[in-house]
Amino acid sequence: MICNSWCATKGFQMQSEVKPMRIINHKTVRKGIGLIALLMPWAVLWLSGYSWSEMSSISVSYWTDSRDIFVGCLIAVAFALASYNGTGTCRRDTEFWLSKAAGVFALLVALFPTICSFEDKVKCTDAPNWIMHISFNHPQYIHYTAAILFFICLILLMSFFSLRAKYKEKHLRSRLYFVISLLMLFGIPTVYIIGELTSLYESTFWAELVGLTLFGIGWLKAGWYKTEPKAYLPKGATLVDIVEVNPKNKNNPTEVVIEVGVEYFFKAEGCWKDWFLECGPHGWGPNWNPLNYNNRIEWKPLFLLCGNIGKNWNDEDRTFCIGDRNTWALPSGLNDLNPEERKLYLFANDWKTRYGNNYVLEPKEGGPLKVEIYRLQSNEE
Repeated sequence: MICNSWCATKGFQMQSEVKPMRIINHKTVRKGIGLIALLMPWAVLWLSGYSWSEMSSISVSYWTDSRDIFVGCLIAVAFALASYNGTGTCRRDTEFWLSKAAGVFALLVALFPTICSFEDKVKCTDAPNWIMHISFNHPQYIHYTAAILFFICLILLMSFFSLRAKYKEKHLRSRLYFVISLLMLFGIPTVYIIGELTSLYESTFWAELVGLTLFGIGWLKAGWYKTEPKAYLPKGATLVDIVEVNPKNKNNPTEVVIEVGVEYFFKAEGCWKDWFLECGPHGWGPNWNPLNYNNRIEWKPLFLLCGNIGKNWNDEDRTFCIGDRNTWALPSGLNDLNPEERKLYLFANDWKTRYGNNYVLEPKEGGPLKVEIYRLQSNEE
């Protein structure tokens, strides 16, 4: 437009430059997935024409009048999960791959039916020929395997929700996700085993119902919380250095020599890559990940941004975790170190022998990972 340059100089913004929002918000996707997970079991039960005592599983609705609802809901969940890209901070983080895998498994559960248990009441026809051909006339084995892997992916995704909420210091929400993931991990097999031992109910049906209900509650909560802006810098913060951290380097030097009795604030942004997994400064995976046992800081996530005082490998007192934001001061036991020994280095928490498969990301890929280091004003200054 003719006045674009003039308006820009005067601080005006043209109405035509405001782009309409055409992308579905990730929270809307989560709400949709959660609602389907909550409502689908009851919808297929109601429309099937059978009572829950007659339904050996939710999946057996494939052979009833509610087949279209069952298959349609699972396919909708599959594509919604496939469209979910995790945190959105980095292109291909752990949640990205888990959601894609969960989508594939949901699709397999929908297309490859379980065994029909209504042979004495309705005529159970074969599944489509191509399904029977691919599965060598045993589609139930693909169904069972995909269903188990689907729930495993959902449990892991919920644990990542818990971890991310913890990083944001939303501890109540983090605990809720963690409890849901534990209930799914232990509740589903417990309900199944009790049903098998007591014959009080159809064990598979109720195990699936418990799993889907917990999954739905978790994803509804994940879609309904209010996003809050990140906090500003602490009062009295003075920028002392900006460092690009190369995850291949076991010690990334900074220009900072840690002062005794002074606090430092770290703020990190950007992504880096561990083999094929992209992640941010919080790394990937929870603390209990068995792969963490051999990390430089043991039982802390792989690729967690960390710092160390001086070049060292094994002195735990000289290493500390940073993540995306952290305030830290030199422990009193290190006050006697000379200035050269108090030089600050940064690194990605990884196995000591596995730094060769770590990669810096280009700006178009969300990288590189940069760290701003601030000196905080002490009370005495």
